[in-house]
Amino acid sequence: MASASKKLAHKSAVKGARKLMLQHLEEAVAAVERLPDSEDTEALHDLRVALRHLRTYLTTYSKLFSEAVPARSLEALKELTRLTNPARDAEVQAGWIAEHSPSRQSSSSPAARLHSRLTEHHAELLRVIRERFTRDFPRLARRLRRQLHRAEDEDARTFGKYSSKQVLRRGRRLRERLDRIEGMADIEGCHKARIAAKRVRYLLEPFDSLESAEELIDQLKELQDTLGELHDLHVLMETMSSATENTQAPKGRRQRSELASLASTARQRMTRIYAQVEKRWLNDTKASLDEALARAASKIRKAGR
Repeated sequence: MASASKKLAHKSAVKGARKLMLQHLEEAVAAVERLPDSEDTEALHDLRVALRHLRTYLTTYSKLFSEAVPARSLEALKELTRLTNPARDAEVQAGWIAEHSPSRQSSSSPAARLHSRLTEHHAELLRVIRERFTRDFPRLARRLRRQLHRAEDEDARTFGKYSSKQVLRRGRRLRERLDRIEGMADIEGCHKARIAAKRVRYLLEPFDSLESAEELIDQLKELQDTLGELHDLHVLMETMSSATENTQAPKGRRQRSELASLASTARQRMTRIYAQVEKRWLNDTKASLDEALARAASKIRKAGR
């Protein structure tokens, strides 16, 4: 309901931001408790989503909590979050190979061996994640709760007014990132634009019931997912290239050809994805995204009056 977004927007800047941070902190704690259950295949995903939201809010509203949340806590959270990235990449790559390789049923095929290595690597990484998070995260979560509650409510602005400026600031950063993309091969540029889109979307989500916000959130989610798939394929191409280099005779030539065919499929998909990015968010259509961000920021600011 719109009243929920307006109620949040009317809170003080510190109270509104703290409410969001504590919400996602508790979601992360709940996900960590589920990690030991090997049958819970969504626990890691839910943990990553909660941590990404929490870190985005801690970064965006850092000036409000600079005295309460020290850099040491932020670094500890960042280090644990990054620990989850390789496991996610291995899982995505194994899933892509399983879907696109016709010869994976043969255990001797290069695709099957690569899939097996990725699956084993994912299992090992998941074991490390479970061990580290169950050991370290509960203590970090308790520390963050105390620190967030210590923040003093000194900023006179409402959460809506404060957040509207952050949406505009992050929106400008997103436009800068999109404008700097030099083409499909610009792995780093596409990745930075994806991160920028994600951060703007997270800032808008608490106000999703306000007019014009929900549609924009969906657009940003589409941009994030599109650039995310492009990044995943970039990383997959590197993995397959490494596997090809390590393939040796006597069957090396045939097996390299098989991996090259998979790489060609990935490259074709990347071409289609980048064409979609250009059509939807670059070139002459970029003004519509900028205008939508300005409208959403205005609605959030007005809700916080």
